[in-house]
Amino acid sequence: MIKSKVVIVGVAVLAALSAVAAYVHSNAPPACNSEAAEAMVYDKLHNQFHLDSVFLNNIRTLAGGYFGDSQDCSAEVTEIRGNIDASQMPWREIRYRIERQDAAPGFAIAMTVGGNVPLAEPPPSFWTRLLGRL
Repeated sequence: MIKSKVVIVGVAVLAALSAVAAYVHSNAPPACNSEAAEAMVYDKLHNQFHLDSVFLNNIRTLAGGYFGDSQDCSAEVTEIRGNIDASQMPWREIRYRIERQDAAPGFAIAMTVGGNVPLAEPPPSFWTRLLGRL
């Protein structure tokens, strides 16, 4: 008798947690490096800043999160040129904010493009970081 009540309560708690997670996920802004956010960034770079064929690098979240109405992001961008090494391309920093809005499509993006920055080095490997601490 007690086992069946525990199972019923457990299932109810699991259902409630699932509903909360689904609600938060449906209302949260997309992650900075998600396909939806990158598509919005590419579209904004093309339409507002007249950049074609761009390459984004070092996309990261600066502020915001899963439970917020917005996320602040940054990245580096350059226009793709043939036969030029990526480290030799003129990289520019961009900062963008993904905000939830009530009207369709549900999210808006505001962007600023900064000046030239050097290409970010890839993050060190696990082993490099580990050996650096020893």
